[in-house]
Amino acid sequence: MGGGIRGKRGTAWSSRYQDRENLRQIKLSQYHDKQRKPRVFISFHIEDEAQVNLLRYQSKNSDQLEFTDYSVKEPFDEKWKTQCTERVKQSSAVVVAIGEETHKREAVLWEIRKAHELGKPVIGMRIHSDKNHKIPQPMLSHGDKVLPWKLDALQAELDRIQSS
Repeated sequence: MGGGIRGKRGTAWSSRYQDRENLRQIKLSQYHDKQRKPRVFISFHIEDEAQVNLLRYQSKNSDQLEFTDYSVKEPFDEKWKTQCTERVKQSSAVVVAIGEETHKREAVLWEIRKAHELGKPVIGMRIHSDKNHKIPQPMLSHGDKVLPWKLDALQAELDRIQSS
């Protein structure tokens, strides 16, 4: 009969051990999530792709900036919208590369609105520091932050978002 009691204790102990192990795994997962590079969806006008590619390159090869690019690189159609929505959902933030025509590009405006709808932070980044190109209206209406093209400023903003 004593074996039955030990069996019950063993079961209770095993259950408590499993609960602790599950909690440890959850905490470990949360720690790694905080340590991961931010996932960034870059919204831009195709005419500014060279500057955006430079930003992507800098994020891979710089000690000042680190993120994973979650952008969609396909044409603006219904399939694109579905893919875009999923990528924005998975992103930590949306970075809008602001150039001369950005403020009137339908796809960029849609991406900004989608980010706001999904509750994602939107950061504007001027691709030409010597020009004061118009900010897209949805960003102005929402009061989104706009930064100069400075890697450390962008990284600081991504870190702030990641830690909140």
